[in-house]
Amino acid sequence: MRAQLSYQPQDERQASSLAAALARAGADVVPTADADADADAGADAAGTDAVVLLWSYAAQAAGVTAPAGGERVVPVRLDDCSLPPLLSHLPQVRLAVGVTDAAAAAIARLALTDPPVGDKGVEPELPVVISDFGPLGQYETCPRCGVGSDRLRPYVTVDHHDDRALRLVICGSCGWQDHGDL
Repeated sequence: MRAQLSYQPQDERQASSLAAALARAGADVVPTADADADADAGADAAGTDAVVLLWSYAAQAAGVTAPAGGERVVPVRLDDCSLPPLLSHLPQVRLAVGVTDAAAAAIARLALTDPPVGDKGVEPELPVVISDFGPLGQYETCPRCGVGSDRLRPYVTVDHHDDRALRLVICGSCGWQDHGDL
């Protein structure tokens, strides 16, 4: 897979980590800082399978929009900033605890998966949102109530009774949680 990684300069650290993880997953990555890059960056990205668009409050503030030209786009949310309407219907990955190799593999899988073909008049399903919680795994929905992974939040706490630090995933709808040692 050959992917163009589009990001804002403020997101350079996450973009660099994700580029390395995508490379470990077998992808050829063409990084492009600033979504409004000039034509030279577009020429470097020619022949890519997908555009991996890092979405954050920095991208929203810069007024980034979906790439033109009918390219396959995989939005990767770095924070809780909502996607704009043109991107919100797409399958996406939310990096809840940072970049992991499992998240990079999910991004590569989404970039190579053909979008479902359907009637234009049919209301689309909710998009697939894969949230990566590092060692606690990846979730598309809450295992108990089934709400989308946007309602799941990472949390770190200390169990004073057993004297250990815990990493948790908690559902904001039903209270379900999973945990593991830090």
